[in-house]
Amino acid sequence: MNEIFIIVKKELTELLRDKKTLINSVLLPILLLPVLMFGVIKVMEMVRKSNHEKSIKIGLVNAPEAFMKLVKNDTLNQVTTFDDSIDFKSLIDDETIQTAIVFPKNFISQMDSMENSAVQIYRNGSKENVNGRISNLMDIYGGQLEQKRMTQLNLSPDKLTPFKEEFVEVGEQKELIGKSIGGWIPYIFILTMWGGCMLAGIDLVTGEKERKTIETTLSLPISKFKVLFGKAIVASLLGFVPALLNLIGLIVGLRFIDGIPDEIKMALNEMLSFQSVTMILLLLIPFSIFLSGLIIMLVAGATTFKEAQSKVSPIIMFLILPLVLAAMPGIEFTWATVFIPVLNIGLGVKEIAAGTIDMTLYAVMLLSLLAFAVASIYFSYKKFSDENAILK
Repeated sequence: MNEIFIIVKKELTELLRDKKTLINSVLLPILLLPVLMFGVIKVMEMVRKSNHEKSIKIGLVNAPEAFMKLVKNDTLNQVTTFDDSIDFKSLIDDETIQTAIVFPKNFISQMDSMENSAVQIYRNGSKENVNGRISNLMDIYGGQLEQKRMTQLNLSPDKLTPFKEEFVEVGEQKELIGKSIGGWIPYIFILTMWGGCMLAGIDLVTGEKERKTIETTLSLPISKFKVLFGKAIVASLLGFVPALLNLIGLIVGLRFIDGIPDEIKMALNEMLSFQSVTMILLLLIPFSIFLSGLIIMLVAGATTFKEAQSKVSPIIMFLILPLVLAAMPGIEFTWATVFIPVLNIGLGVKEIAAGTIDMTLYAVMLLSLLAFAVASIYFSYKKFSDENAILK
């Protein structure tokens, strides 16, 4: 054990001499999440304010007087009237107008005789702000026409509504928020961990080759397994510590960033309770060892930093795809998914955040991650002990 500690101390000393490592592994993870959260909130506020204040150019054909009045009541609307339908697609493409609403010529008589009608709306589906405001205008005008018809027919709105749906929410807000955003939390931790493990793993193996110090390390009176295990511990630490600091940054950011509604902030604080944080960290520890072992196994035969990066970079897709699946609705944390690495962490963290984790499944997932970590260290040792690969 003392020999492994010597290797860990040696490798940590070499890595932490580099100020870039300290910045990337300590400073950035602490600041990253609070800055991102603050930035996202401010950007959303700016976009919402900008959309609310932005004028839209509307083209109208055969618009009834009541609808025209409704449109002009919003002083931000710039109205252009047309006598008949023309090539509205070209007008929208060159931004002469942003949308066009075409009423039939006999629309008023159709409404007076209580017939149904069709109103054409020319729009670009990507212009969400414009389309949302036009939909709101059409809903208001449609409501006015419905009210007029009910008055003519001497009907009350209650008679046209046979029943009302009254939803009784039995789920706690913590569960609702945890299920909706909990699946995205592992993105931050796992991708941060991957970056730390990758850079450290490459530097500890391929970097030593380039510096011509790998032979000196292997000539020490220490078994190759202990040398490998010491390097894997250091690489996993360089992945785990930034993930831990990210978590701290998230907790601190929730407490000091304004703009988050109090009820949501309270639910998020419950999601990140001491018990939840501890359970998440217990999952990340074996996963960081698994990543470090996998990376060392892949780069053991690489002779340059660039070659090592090219070998490990494609693995990022095998991390992102399961995380995307974990964030999608309908995919649950069950016996069918508990053994799939990365996916099980994504789903497990979502359940932990919601407070609905099955402790039996959690224990099985933790054991499976430990098994993957052991297997990763074993195969990396087999590769590391091959002198033809490590010394070439």
